[in-house]
Amino acid sequence: MSQFYALMSDNTVKYISLKEEIVDDVKNIFINGGNKLKPEGLEEDEFDGNIVSRNGENIVYVNYILPDDFQRIPDNQADMSDYNINGDTPKSIFYYDDGKFYFQAFNKKNMLQRKMVLQICGDNAYSKMNNSAFIVDDKVHAIYENGKLYFQSYTLANQIFSLIDFVTEATNGEIDSFGNITGISVNANVVKDIANVKTRRLVKLLSSTNNIATFIGKNAKTRTSLLKQYGIKAQINANNELELPTDNVADLNRALEFLNEDIFKGVITNSLYRSNSKKKDDA
Repeated sequence: MSQFYALMSDNTVKYISLKEEIVDDVKNIFINGGNKLKPEGLEEDEFDGNIVSRNGENIVYVNYILPDDFQRIPDNQADMSDYNINGDTPKSIFYYDDGKFYFQAFNKKNMLQRKMVLQICGDNAYSKMNNSAFIVDDKVHAIYENGKLYFQSYTLANQIFSLIDFVTEATNGEIDSFGNITGISVNANVVKDIANVKTRRLVKLLSSTNNIATFIGKNAKTRTSLLKQYGIKAQINANNELELPTDNVADLNRALEFLNEDIFKGVITNSLYRSNSKKKDDA
C-alpha cells in the first residue's frame, strides 16, 4: 500500500491512490530525492534567517509541528479524502516512509490538464493524451523527521509551510543596507520609522536572495503586468528601479511579500492568496 499524499492550501491532507505496480517507482523517486537533499553526515544548522544552506556543505532546519491532519499518517488514512485532480490544487505532494515525510513543492507547471501532451502510440505515431495528469519531479524540497523540517531552499520550503516566523528581524543597519540594493528605490529611514515585525523579517529574507535583481531583469511589459496583477502600489522609475511604497506599512509589506513570492495565484481559479496560510486576498 502506498503512502502518497497531497498537501492542500489549508494544510489538510488528501490521499493519492496509486496502482500497485507503480508504488515502488513513486516511493523510490521521493527516497532518492531525499538522499540527494540530505545525504548522510551532512552538517545541520538551525535556520533563523541568518544561517543559510550551502549546497553540499550543510542543510538547515526548523523545529516544526506538523498540522493536525498528519496525525492520521500512516495508521488512520481510511478517514482521509482522496485527491481529485480535476478539483484539488495541492501546494505540495509528499511520500511517507519509515517515519520520514518527503515533500515536493507543487505548482501549475506540474499540471498537464491544459497542455497539449503527446503520447506515443503503437504505430510510432503520436496522439493527444486526453486524461488529466500531473508530473512527479525527481526532486525533494523538504524532509520532516524527528520534529525537524529540513530544507536547502527557503523559498521552496516556504511554499510548503509558511516559515516567516522562523526568520529573525532585520536590524536598523540591515535596513540601511537593504535600501542600497541595486534595483530598488526606497528611503531606509522611512522604512525604519514605519516597519513592524513582519516588515523587518521580509527585509531580512529579501536581503539574502536575488529576487529583486530577477524581477528588475524582466522586460518592462512583464514587470508592469505583474505589479498590476498582484495589486502592488509601486512603479518603475526613470533609473529602472522599483520604487517601494512607504506611505503606509501595509502597502510596503505587500510589495515586500510580492518580491519574496509570498503572494500566490491559484492554479485553477487564478485567485490571489497571501502566504501559505492561503488567506483569500481581495486586494
